[in-house]
Amino acid sequence: MSTIEAESELSVIKKIMEDSRRLNIDNGKHYLMWGILVTFALICNYIMLLTKTGGQYIGIMWFVLMISGAIIDSIMKKREVRTLKANTYAGNIVGSLWLASGIAMFIYGFVGLITKSYNPVFICPIISTSLGISYYTSGAIQRLKWLQNVSYGWWAGAIFLFVFPSIHSVLVFALMLVAFQIVPGIILNINSKKFLESEAHTLNV
Repeated sequence: MSTIEAESELSVIKKIMEDSRRLNIDNGKHYLMWGILVTFALICNYIMLLTKTGGQYIGIMWFVLMISGAIIDSIMKKREVRTLKANTYAGNIVGSLWLASGIAMFIYGFVGLITKSYNPVFICPIISTSLGISYYTSGAIQRLKWLQNVSYGWWAGAIFLFVFPSIHSVLVFALMLVAFQIVPGIILNINSKKFLESEAHTLNV
């Protein structure tokens, strides 16, 4: 392959990625939905652990909330595709990444604990490590450096929770979700609105 052909193909790939980003600008709604849902579950879990009541229902609570979240997330995605009337390569990659991440976390949270493969106190840092990978990769695909950098917060938190495991790990993880999931979701949502307004203004000019 000649240098000119290689440069031409790279230019086409770059154009595809740019077009994909324009069509699949992340509105942060999925981050917000999961962030709020899981934070709520973590706080309930923490209260149950502190008061030593309802412990037998913790697993059921998580299972119901995660299944409910998956259904809501699926409905949201279908509405977004219907609204955009387009499904891009980059959008599919990001969607596949988070789907795979969700399945992995489901396995960690349920199969790993049911089989007693590890102490339950370590589930938070394990999932935190996985989230760091997802954020780093998602940020790279969307070419959002700040979103990539959020992964360092997840990994730093994971190290802390691995080194200092306690009953309070659940609360720490809830605070991490607010800082590293809900806040980024809000930023993405604000940026997406600004982007769409800018695009609408450009088209009207």
